[in-house]
Amino acid sequence: MRALKTLLCTGTILALPAMAHGQATASPVDDSQAEAENTQSEGGLGVIVVTARKREESLQDVGSAVTALSSAELSRRPDLDLSSFANSAPSVVITDMQEGPGSPASMTIRGIGTSDHERSIDPTVGVVVDGVFIGTVGGAMVKAIDIARLEVLRGPQGTLFGRNSIGGALLLDRKRPDMDAVSGKIRVGYGNYDHRNADGYLNVPISDMLAVKVGGAYSEHDGYWRNIVLDRRQGDDRYLNANIAVQFEPRDNLEFYYRFDKSWIDQDAAVIQNVASPDQAWCFYYEQCAPDPDTPQGGDRYVSVQNSPGFDAFFNTDMHVATANYEVGGGFEVDYLFGHFRTDERGRWDFDGTPLTLYDTDRPQWYRQTSHELRMSYDQGGPLNFTVGLYSYSSRYRIENTSFIGFGDLLFGLPAGTVLTVPQEVAQRTKSYAAFFEGDLEIVNDLTLTLGGRYTRDKKFQRVADPLFPELDDAGGFDNPVSKSWKEFTPKVGLRYRFNPDLMAYALFSRGFRAGGFSGRPGTYEAAVTPYDPETVDNYEAGIKSEWFDNRLRVNLSVFSMRYKDKQEELSVPVDVVGGTGQQTLFVNAATAKLEGVELEVSAIPAPGLTINSALGYLNAKYTDFDDPLTGDSLTYLELRRAPELTFSLSPSYQFDAAGGEITLSADWHYVSAYENTFWNTPGARNDGAHVVNAQISWARANTIVALYGRNLTKDDSYTIGLDVGRDATFPGLWTFVGTRPPRTYGISVTQSF
Repeated sequence: MRALKTLLCTGTILALPAMAHGQATASPVDDSQAEAENTQSEGGLGVIVVTARKREESLQDVGSAVTALSSAELSRRPDLDLSSFANSAPSVVITDMQEGPGSPASMTIRGIGTSDHERSIDPTVGVVVDGVFIGTVGGAMVKAIDIARLEVLRGPQGTLFGRNSIGGALLLDRKRPDMDAVSGKIRVGYGNYDHRNADGYLNVPISDMLAVKVGGAYSEHDGYWRNIVLDRRQGDDRYLNANIAVQFEPRDNLEFYYRFDKSWIDQDAAVIQNVASPDQAWCFYYEQCAPDPDTPQGGDRYVSVQNSPGFDAFFNTDMHVATANYEVGGGFEVDYLFGHFRTDERGRWDFDGTPLTLYDTDRPQWYRQTSHELRMSYDQGGPLNFTVGLYSYSSRYRIENTSFIGFGDLLFGLPAGTVLTVPQEVAQRTKSYAAFFEGDLEIVNDLTLTLGGRYTRDKKFQRVADPLFPELDDAGGFDNPVSKSWKEFTPKVGLRYRFNPDLMAYALFSRGFRAGGFSGRPGTYEAAVTPYDPETVDNYEAGIKSEWFDNRLRVNLSVFSMRYKDKQEELSVPVDVVGGTGQQTLFVNAATAKLEGVELEVSAIPAPGLTINSALGYLNAKYTDFDDPLTGDSLTYLELRRAPELTFSLSPSYQFDAAGGEITLSADWHYVSAYENTFWNTPGARNDGAHVVNAQISWARANTIVALYGRNLTKDDSYTIGLDVGRDATFPGLWTFVGTRPPRTYGISVTQSF
């Protein structure tokens, strides 16, 4: 409340010069801006149209923290995937886990995230592609291809986006077909590490009611790491995509859309690096040690000492999206959305990161999900508008995991060099149903009340086939699965007040939750059949959105205080079961936490052709009540994982005419302060402050663009992930492994449109 009062007072003060000097008003939302282009109008910042509340509205009218990048801005950035362009938002950390094929994404917003690649683990940040929620971290690292716009919603999104968007949501829309004319684009490029890429599309109007767009993408590069054990490069990657989209508008008030994407990824298995300390088993027993807390075993962060010969891995996906929109009349619209997402993958992973065969896994697995959403909205330009809807989601997941364990002499007294083969098959199924609503009511002039809520009912099933647990045949086996149901209501209440057309203040309460479930890597019968419960976050937020100097300066500020309850912690702990892997993953609802912070976003046009975007996030995250589930000792001294105190980005872009065309100079500097990668805050996996700079210079003439780009020009080698294996409060663990950010890359691309 103190923060809200401060913001409202500040907003009043900020409003005075605007009222006194009669600034120009912000442009109204133009519904024709379907791609949310941040076009400049008369030298000012244009309107950014967003769909953060499942309807088009101006970014400056949304009473919550949202960062939006239009297709025009995305095209100026040398991004590869979601990890680079979404990190421009404050309080956001997104990296490739490097723990499996398909670039499983570790996403954290405002200190809320997960760092495990297992498909049985629900995400904390919802990735929504063309309106379809992706229910797993595998396949969530969307490539920067054919993207029309990106929105980063910070804070719980439990009302409109539901379960597993407890930290926030990332909304991506791909470009749709249009009926205007035949058009297309092709882009080809080449870079260091023999990086070859090409992508493009062809849009063909069939009639004034029907248009089809076909597209594809190809990318391939050599490995970034040098394996000194096998004397080869490691990290080769090959990506293929084919897609088709259809837009059909038989009547002015009725439209249908369908898109199908198929992707193939063939790559080396992940580069895992051992950073075992002297008190961990890999080091004191097998002499496989990190030379110092900042360096992996190979002596360099781009050197691998893995010995597994089975590096080949694949990750294939299918995605179907179908939508229907019907404008009933009188301000009413009805929308239906169908989504289906499928992944198939396999790879052998050398998780020990050493020249010995200590812990390898063969992990064939598949995942399927299907969702339906039906919603009705009302907006006739009056004081009341609302959205109500129904949602259903189902998913299936299965893994036939085989572990190859070579440390039997340490745990089980077997001869040194003995490799145990440990099979385990796990299958999970999820069913979820929800009803939701959200609406605005203008109580008095310029003061609007927002009310929303979502009721969700989940049910999960688990089956485990493991020769170590014959008792699972009676409970939890493939013939008799265990199950558990949960239900949750997530409310939202907001107020926003518009002081004048250029200044708005808001206050917000929202709740989000992450679903409960079962451990997908059990090492005991109890772990296989014992569920963990959902976790919830209550978010108290206030902010100001403002525009100044004839829309040449945009300043958006938010402050928040969040209460994390029943926080799920995934722990890789030791387990003494003869014939097993020696460790298992436990999930416990063991903690409460408080997360507070401030976020500032500034966009400016200080001179003709020059645009500057910047974002600053400050976060204070700490456990408030956390006892060790095994010993009962307090663990509140631990730092939350991937919760940096500061994030900062600066993205200038300058355009000018030269050499018979238009030249654009753009750069992006992203800073993340030090943070912990592992639950136990292991020093060898900790990240110091990281500075990453990307840049691009392009020349455009007519329909041709030539661009030179550089990524990670600062050669930042911070870790993208870290995990302690087999550690608890009494045992320092078997080892700790990490993955390193890709090195500096650069190249050239040529784009031709028609």
